[in-house]
Amino acid sequence: MKKKAVYLLSIIGIFFVVLALTSTVFSEKQDNRITAFNNSISYAEKNNLDKAITELTNIYSQYAGDYLINLRLGYLYYLTKKYDESIKYYTKAIEVRDGNTIEAYLGLTLPFAGKEKWEEVVKIYHKILALDENNYTANLRLGQIFLNRKDYTNADKYLARVFKAYPSDYEANLSYGWNLFYLGRKSEAKERFVYVLMLSKNDASATEGLKLVN
Repeated sequence: MKKKAVYLLSIIGIFFVVLALTSTVFSEKQDNRITAFNNSISYAEKNNLDKAITELTNIYSQYAGDYLINLRLGYLYYLTKKYDESIKYYTKAIEVRDGNTIEAYLGLTLPFAGKEKWEEVVKIYHKILALDENNYTANLRLGQIFLNRKDYTNADKYLARVFKAYPSDYEANLSYGWNLFYLGRKSEAKERFVYVLMLSKNDASATEGLKLVN
């Protein structure tokens, strides 16, 4: 019986040693990711973007499938104007989430806009609207893109939607006001310009619009 008890205690001891080693390895991996990410944020706050990137690329081979790391690298490379690299990591972040991530799609519009590839930007916004029909940013930016192209009919579809959802929003009122003006709906445009000036007293664009509709 004594030998059996000693043997059992030995087995239990080995089990706890293995468990402790496993926990330590797991903890080191977790700490590795947490430390690198926090360091990256600290460097970015100090405007040292190269080191902010390096902190994450140093561990990237271990965590190539990590959504947050890919998302962060996409943004950091965008800030450094390395747009192709930014697109690469934002795209990877989207793949990791099987396309179900509005924030990564929004991020992806940034480097494409930096490259002035507006058709790609439009496509991405449509993908966002497929996930969230009333998404504020996608509707507003699509409306503004069509407004700048003088495609007022298409602009109206998106700007009306964002105004309906966010009727007190400064940008929604201003963009929608100008689009209504160009569509000849001046009384409606006037209300939107008035709202803009209520929100921003000396807004030059709304002041000009209000003069045109009076």
